[in-house]
Amino acid sequence: MARKKAPAGTQKKAAEKKPASVLRGQLPTYAGAAVIAQLLGFSVRRVQQLTQEGILETSVPPEGGARKYNIRETVQKYIEYTEKKTKESGSGNRYAELMIRKLEAEAELKESQGQLHRLKTAIAEGKYISAEQAGGELSDFMAGFKKFALNIPPRVAGTLAGYADDVTVRSIEKSLRRELETMLKAFADAALPEEGGQI
Repeated sequence: MARKKAPAGTQKKAAEKKPASVLRGQLPTYAGAAVIAQLLGFSVRRVQQLTQEGILETSVPPEGGARKYNIRETVQKYIEYTEKKTKESGSGNRYAELMIRKLEAEAELKESQGQLHRLKTAIAEGKYISAEQAGGELSDFMAGFKKFALNIPPRVAGTLAGYADDVTVRSIEKSLRRELETMLKAFADAALPEEGGQI
């Protein structure tokens, strides 16, 4: 079977699409950007970028002429660059994670410092009192309230004196006093648990 021959224009287009091979035979010591690009699998523009970034270097060949790349040194430098970049990206993730943790810790620290500052300011402005002072004021209040509450039964007895006999009035006064003492003790126990409820 005979193969059909492609039209002449099609073969030319296929040849244009295929990149021209710059490398043939033995490699020279020095070469231009096109050869380096083909060796490394990059575009010539990428080789130029790596040169501008200082990763790859050009030099004047011993025979003179335009600056070119020493092929052996260029490939070695690129290998070193990729190894370094790989190590940095591996540790870079860890570094980024640690930086995020550090920033979060700093934010928490600043927030707690802000809360502490606001609390100190409120204390200085008299919005808060010390625990000792609060305990003393509560004890004073409880003592005053107990005195007031325990004066209720005799007052009630004085009011009832004209309406009931003395035994009944005295019984009501004792009953009210016992009830008030029980309630005051329960209230004091709840209000002052560390002091044993003593008023």
